[in-house]
Amino acid sequence: MQFIAFENIHLDEAASLLAIRHMYDRSINPELPSKFEEATNAKKAIEALFNEKDRFGIAAVNDSDLVGYMIGSIQTDKNRERHTWIKYAGMAIAESEDGELYRELYAEFAKKMVELGSFNHYVMIPSGNETILDAWLHLGFAYEQVHGIRDLPVSSDKVFEDIQIRLATSEDEKRIRELATVIMEHQAKSPVFAPGFIEEREDYQEGYAEIINDEAATLWLAIYQNEIVGFQVFESAAASDENLLTPESCISLVVGATVESSRGMGVSTALLNHGLAFAKKEGYKLCETDWRITNLESSRFWPKNGFKPLAYRLVRKIDPRIIWATGV
Repeated sequence: MQFIAFENIHLDEAASLLAIRHMYDRSINPELPSKFEEATNAKKAIEALFNEKDRFGIAAVNDSDLVGYMIGSIQTDKNRERHTWIKYAGMAIAESEDGELYRELYAEFAKKMVELGSFNHYVMIPSGNETILDAWLHLGFAYEQVHGIRDLPVSSDKVFEDIQIRLATSEDEKRIRELATVIMEHQAKSPVFAPGFIEEREDYQEGYAEIINDEAATLWLAIYQNEIVGFQVFESAAASDENLLTPESCISLVVGATVESSRGMGVSTALLNHGLAFAKKEGYKLCETDWRITNLESSRFWPKNGFKPLAYRLVRKIDPRIIWATGV
C-alpha cells in the first residue's frame, strides 16, 4: 500500500468511499441526510474540503485503487492557535480495509501538519461508527464536543407556573448584555477550563444584543419574579450540498443558559419545551444542538431531554517541543 498526496484524480473514488460510509452511519442515525448515500452528492462535500485554503490530503492506494483518504486544513485563531481541522466528510476507507488504516492515514497526515507548525488537531466523527471512534481514540484523541439531535414532539411550555417564557424585545437589551458572558464564565471553570478572554466580553455582548432584532433567530427569555433568569436562541439549520450532518427541516438550538442562582428550577426545560413547540408549529421536524462533554450540566441536561449524539468532535494536542526534541 502507498500513501500519496490526495489530488483531483482521487475525487470520484473518494466520493464512493464516503457514500458507503454515510450509508452505514445512517443505518445507526437515520436523521442524517440521505442524499449523501449517492456518490455524486458525497463528491460535492469532498470537493468543498479540497478547495479550502491551506488544505492537505493523504490518499491510501492499493494496486492503483483508492482504499482510503484523509483531508484537513490548517487554521489559526486565538483559542486554538495554529491548528488542523479534519471535518466530518474528511475521511473514509474501503469496507475491505481494517480500521487500522485510519491510524495509518493519520500518521502520514499528522507528520505534515507538525512540519507546518500545527500541533492542535481536531476531527469530527460519526457517533455510532465504532470502527472510526476506536481508531481515533487509539491515536491519543479525546472527546471535546458532542453534536446532538432530537425530533419535535408536541410538548407543553408550562413546566412551573411561576416561570414565564417570552420573546426578547429591545427593552431587554441591558439585561441580555449582562447575561451574554454567562456561558463563557461558566466554561472557564472546572472541569471544562475553556479560556474566556476578558477582551472578548464586549464582542459577546454586542452579538447577543444584535440577536434581538435578527429576523433569522428567535431569542426566548425565561422570567422568574420579573427577572430574566435564562435564555435560549433558535435559528434554522440550513441543509447544504456540503454538510453531511444537517438534515432538512431542522432547527438549531444555537445557545442557551440559565443564571447560576436559578439552576435546578426547571428554567432550561421550560425554555426548551417552549422553543421546540414553537419550532414544530413553524414546520420543523428536528432540532440539533451541541455541547462540551466536560460541561457536566450540559452533558447531563441535553441527553436527558431527548438529544442523542450524532457526531463527536475529538481533539489531540501535540507537544510543540517535538520540533527540536527528536531524541537525537
